Amino acid sequence: MHKAAVLSLASIIIATTGITSCGNSNDKVQLATGQIAVGSAEESSRLYSHARALEAKGSTNKATKAYGKVADDYPMSKEAPDARIRQAEHLYDNGELMKSFEKYQSFITQYRGTSQYNKAIQRQSDVAHAASTGQIKNSFLGLKSDIPRSKVEKMFLQVRDNAPFGPTAPKAQFGLAEMWQNDKNLSKAIKGYEDLYVRYPKSSLAPEALYRVGNLLLQQTEDGNRNRGNLDTANTTFTDLTLLYPNTKQAKSAKTILKQIKGSDIQRSFAIAEFYEKKKQYPSAAFYYNEVIRSTKSGSDLNQRATQRLAALPK
Repeated sequence: MHKAAVLSLASIIIATTGITSCGNSNDKVQLATGQIAVGSAEESSRLYSHARALEAKGSTNKATKAYGKVADDYPMSKEAPDARIRQAEHLYDNGELMKSFEKYQSFITQYRGTSQYNKAIQRQSDVAHAASTGQIKNSFLGLKSDIPRSKVEKMFLQVRDNAPFGPTAPKAQFGLAEMWQNDKNLSKAIKGYEDLYVRYPKSSLAPEALYRVGNLLLQQTEDGNRNRGNLDTANTTFTDLTLLYPNTKQAKSAKTILKQIKGSDIQRSFAIAEFYEKKKQYPSAAFYYNEVIRSTKSGSDLNQRATQRLAALPK
């Protein structure tokens, strides 16, 4: 009976281990401890030493595969973190950036807190930015192809969310917004820059993000989307910029643009007043001439013209 009980327990352990090993790699222990079966530890060490030997004699491709096998087959071994990062680094150095991104992601997911963690975060950020600017090598043959924007967007979001309080996060958010801006997708670009300011108001990129939101809103107005709301929102955005980040170069530029917006608004009011005057809708014309008078300095050219036209209106 005792022997049967032992066999039964062993069967349960084996079955449970088998079920666990079939899971997604993200379900595995997040930090390699080296606490694996003696046989597995020996095999992991042997494979790792073999990979190092291949690397030493310049067989980079074979070494990369060997490192990948260590990390894939023995993720809890003490060699696994270094094997995975070396695999990713070789792919990166060989220009296989998309593949390296995936391996860096695997490292980041499984080995938080290890010595190479920050390096993996930075490398992944570099790959995402490279992917957003055009074509990058994504196969061992050296072939280049366009990376779908949906894929690049996912990459940027992974970089941002992998280290949400690190310096790569706001840069990733800015890179995402800038990618949409370069693609002339202004609505997505505006949303991306707004998200940066909301998420990272203390980032050095926040003033530039606000400045770009204002300019993109003005661009939409100039491109034919003459929604008064866009102009008002741009005005508010530039005003916020001058109040929140008063000592930045973006705030200085925003003040100049605010003056231009105000000037164009006054000119617009004068033109509307003239329109109503020609239509003989004198009360409406008077309203807009008064708007011009209130908004301009006494004695200025437009102020004098509006005063004269108002006085000449039929009573």
